Amino acid sequence: MARVLITDDSAVARKCLREIVTSLGHTVVGEAISGVQAFVEYTKLKPDVVTMDLTMQGLGGAEATSKIIASYPEARIIVISAMEERRVVIDALERGARHFIIKPISKEKVQAVLNNVLQQNFDLKEHLERVRKLKGAENSTDAVGSRVNKYIPPYCINVQSGNLIHLVISPNLTLTSYQSLFLELEEYLTGKPRVLFDFGTMRTIDQALLVKLNELVETIENNNGMVKAISNDKSFVECIAEMQIGNTANLMADVLRYIAG
Repeated sequence: MARVLITDDSAVARKCLREIVTSLGHTVVGEAISGVQAFVEYTKLKPDVVTMDLTMQGLGGAEATSKIIASYPEARIIVISAMEERRVVIDALERGARHFIIKPISKEKVQAVLNNVLQQNFDLKEHLERVRKLKGAENSTDAVGSRVNKYIPPYCINVQSGNLIHLVISPNLTLTSYQSLFLELEEYLTGKPRVLFDFGTMRTIDQALLVKLNELVETIENNNGMVKAISNDKSFVECIAEMQIGNTANLMADVLRYIAG
């Protein structure tokens, strides 16, 4: 059985992963909430495996992976991504991560990846060669002459003073990554939370995703919270106002306001 170090800036995500890892018979020897702390804890604990969230604030998971591998090339790091985004995962693998898990996390995914990492005969040169082939295949899907876009996470949760939560939504948000968003946000939805949805310059949104966001607004309001939403695109605000979601009231349309960028 393995000694595991869990790295994630979300207490809910760490708790979920800790319960899965221990249920599989492994031992969680430590937890870290940032890339910097992950490096410190790795140095101190020398775990068999590290799980590394890629979308942490500050020193991100990819950078922390590079830092650990530079000092401990034998480190077994499994990166966790909140989105089905090949480029960000490939980047982490190229930095030396052994494997990856795409959220939402399940016991089956964790078990399969842990078993693979613990049993594999790892050769760094062969690993990097496979990653380069994956990277080449990914780049070949881009239009000729196009620039590879910088990875943009599907959402970002910024908790500020006074129980104010600034939730930035990007066009990359999907129904799958929404499940991760809800899990991470859930820990803050007590004590009359105040949540600001920031859609930035988004131009459109999937109707099924709008249904989920409306359910989230309802959950916040049922917890005696307050919700506001802003957009820098006037047509997006008008689009939301016109969207129908069955027999349920469109709560997002009620709280969404246009703010000139």
